Amino acid sequence: MTTSDPPPPPTSAPQSSPEGEPEGSEPRTSRRTLTLAVVVGSCAIAAATAIPAAAFVAAPIGSKGAAGRWVRTLRLDQLVEGEPKRVAIVDDRRDAWTIERGVELGSVWLVKHGEKVTAFSSVCPHLGCSVNVARGAGAGFACPCHTSAFEPDGKRKSGPAPRDLDSLATRIEEGFVAVDFRRFRIGIAEKVEA
Repeated sequence: MTTSDPPPPPTSAPQSSPEGEPEGSEPRTSRRTLTLAVVVGSCAIAAATAIPAAAFVAAPIGSKGAAGRWVRTLRLDQLVEGEPKRVAIVDDRRDAWTIERGVELGSVWLVKHGEKVTAFSSVCPHLGCSVNVARGAGAGFACPCHTSAFEPDGKRKSGPAPRDLDSLATRIEEGFVAVDFRRFRIGIAEKVEA
């Protein structure tokens, strides 16, 4: 009978720590911990980019927008009593994040009455054509496009214009006439800011 080698001793499984890692080995990161780290890191990166982006997008909301603006025009002594004078409205144009300096925004008709000044938009309320002074002393204003006519005080006299000329607020600042410049919708009977 031949002798055979004795069977190898049974190997026992390595002892595990309570966390499930073999003793004496490096601790392993579980998939759950890795997933949590990736999610938290992604949220931090998203917040770091979203907060400045939200502030950038929301910036125009806090601005005053297209409301009226007081624009200084010319000196009061440059106006002749009762005689309409067309004056260009030149100011900065603000559009969300950009500012254009010294842009002509439109024009108005100024009429002096003593120390007070009346301002009318030079835009016809019918279809937006430019209103001119009518011929003849005290004739008022006329629209050359569709023959609308207006009294010297801006009241509608004739033609297809649905309302009077749009009047604008004025005030005298340090000898200059300032106009609260606004634009209004055309083609409707009500004076509605555009």
